[in-house]
Amino acid sequence: MVTINVPLRGPLYRGERRLRMALVGLPRSGKTTLFKAVSATSVQSGALPGGDRAWEASRIQIGLHEADLIDLPSIETLHHPQPQERAALAYLLWGKERPPVTAHEQGEAPVPFSPPDVMIQVVDATALERHLELTLELSQLGRPMVIALNMMDQVRAKGMHVSAQRLSRLLGVPVIATTGLLGHGLADVFSAAVDAVRDEVCPLPQPASRHIGDILIPLAAIFSQPLWYETFRVPHAFLLMQWAVGDQFIEREIEQHLPQQLPQLQHLRSQAQQALPRALDEEIHADRHHRAASLAEAVRYIGDPAAGRGWRYWLDELFLHPRWGLLGSLLVFAAVLFVVFEVSAWLDSLTSARLVAWVSTWQPTSTGAVIGRAVADGVVGLIGIVIPYMIPLVLLLVALEESGIMQRIAF
Repeated sequence: MVTINVPLRGPLYRGERRLRMALVGLPRSGKTTLFKAVSATSVQSGALPGGDRAWEASRIQIGLHEADLIDLPSIETLHHPQPQERAALAYLLWGKERPPVTAHEQGEAPVPFSPPDVMIQVVDATALERHLELTLELSQLGRPMVIALNMMDQVRAKGMHVSAQRLSRLLGVPVIATTGLLGHGLADVFSAAVDAVRDEVCPLPQPASRHIGDILIPLAAIFSQPLWYETFRVPHAFLLMQWAVGDQFIEREIEQHLPQQLPQLQHLRSQAQQALPRALDEEIHADRHHRAASLAEAVRYIGDPAAGRGWRYWLDELFLHPRWGLLGSLLVFAAVLFVVFEVSAWLDSLTSARLVAWVSTWQPTSTGAVIGRAVADGVVGLIGIVIPYMIPLVLLLVALEESGIMQRIAF
């Protein structure tokens, strides 16, 4: 017996050490479709506080690893979240635990799990800008993250291409192209999620534009103090942005537990507001929208760059050109005439002409022979039309149609 040692990259996430993976995303991103595609028959569920939208969880197997996959309700934004979005955000930040600032409050945790080890954001690749806005917000949470670039089949059907590799480099997290309905790429998503936890792959910092960053420097200096992390247990960049946009939860908790800090924070926010032509939260939203659109434009292309300059590219160059297109159309017309008059005449000389010469030697002398000669003449006439003329012309037209030449000429 030969023993083969296969190295196993540790640690192994199983049993009590199994991972927790949270599916997040905007509505209609395909998040629930992905969850149903990989979930087991046994699914836990429960309602989030503040409404009737539920979370679902299922145990999944990823190679030798195990994970609890939690499908959270859709999240539109982390800034000014609705009650159920706030409950989903609370789970992403603290899980079933409470931050020190709310430890005294009553009530159940959003879900009965510890915080996720990794977030998997499901992104609709056909509406990239809108989904990347949420990506920029999630990047402030400081957790390992993987992006499932979903609905890539629809992107290709629209004649577009989104570079998952380039988006991965810009965001600093794995980006996997998927088609959730067909199950394409799902195994790669969860394998990348395991690696992201093992390697602690968190998103690259995605700071606001310089004009906003500059006016928030005084506030950033305050929120970077250890006091604020000890109080809220969230990354200081996230806490800074939540205060800047006027998050009611943050403001209420500061007013209740750290009232001595409130006047200075309000004064600095008011100063930042005065330096801008519009409300601070509107400016931050517009800046985030601009950065998301810039990311989308950097990774989205018309056509498929990997295809190179194949024969279809040169067909476009010829038939869609304002001048060369006319020459190409004339060449196609000349090819049709050549087939009809030259190729067909040559095939006729090899088929029906020889049959006619053979049948003409048959001189019937009886009624049956006359009928047979008539049938033979009909068959020869049919062959003389179908083989030399119809078949070559039909084959030529099919070739022109399938290659796209006819559509290009029509355009």
